Amino acid sequence: MQPERIEQLLHYYKDMLRIRYFEEKILNYMLPNKLFRGSSHLCIGQEAVAVGAIHAMEAEDYLYTTHRSHGHTLARGMDMEAAFAEIMGRTTGVCHGRGGSMHLADASLRILGANPVVGSNIPMAAGSALALKMQGKPGIVVAFFGEGALNTGACHEAFNMAALWDLPVVFICEDNQYAISVPEATAMADEDLHERAAAYGMEGLRLDGMNVLEVYEYCRASFGKTRRTGRPALLVFDTYRFVGHHTADSEQYRPKDEAIEVLREKDPVHFVEREFLEDCLVDPEKAVDIRLEIKEEVEAAFQRALNGPWPDPEKLTEGLWAESEVTCDE
Repeated sequence: MQPERIEQLLHYYKDMLRIRYFEEKILNYMLPNKLFRGSSHLCIGQEAVAVGAIHAMEAEDYLYTTHRSHGHTLARGMDMEAAFAEIMGRTTGVCHGRGGSMHLADASLRILGANPVVGSNIPMAAGSALALKMQGKPGIVVAFFGEGALNTGACHEAFNMAALWDLPVVFICEDNQYAISVPEATAMADEDLHERAAAYGMEGLRLDGMNVLEVYEYCRASFGKTRRTGRPALLVFDTYRFVGHHTADSEQYRPKDEAIEVLREKDPVHFVEREFLEDCLVDPEKAVDIRLEIKEEVEAAFQRALNGPWPDPEKLTEGLWAESEVTCDE
């Protein structure tokens, strides 16, 4: 393997570890210590799709994500301390503690927001792509969602408009096999989900979402094609979440040993380690050192976030509406 390829793989490995340790910190420490309200949706097992796809984006591109947003936003460059603080409701959070786990956004990174309503970000992405086209601006829009969103009406309306109007948007479906607790086979009349794109004249591909290199290569090619042609596309990545739908999920809907078996065979982090140790001849101790380095980085970001101040109740209504000196004449 070429030195540049090894360096690329190393970069992906570190990003995937950041996401994994970030999510494990929420699950194993923040949750039992009640450091956030409500539930949080973790992407443990789905890191390869986030890292591979996001790294194929350009700085001028826009991102829409879902309730399971931590991996996408961290891969895009969101500050870990600000993300931790936002989840805990601190004013140092990326949205000043007003959004929480399911509403991470950062306009400076062109992350236009996470949205917990299933499928709702798909028409939002089409709308943003329409704005780019009408304004003659460069860039594309990338929207992530789960396979359950493919059964929503808004999804198909957005697909139709994107194809009809030649909008520069790529729709990425992370098929983790379960729409909350409903197995794909129970909810989908046809499990060849990528073929739905053909009904709208879009390109549709189904790919391995556990191989970060394959995710990157296919996304780079698809994103490049959308930049050149202005045509939308649908990419379906087969992946799996090793934890529940959210942090309060008892997971009664799937066999207890299913996640363990998939973890052993297809863990995307272990895939990169195998590439290191077998193909790149990287010293195993280096992989251990990298893990320790990233774990310390995540822990330091969490500790800084933990010291962030709470919001001032007196400022509760700030930012709810626009303030303007403009008045309407009678």
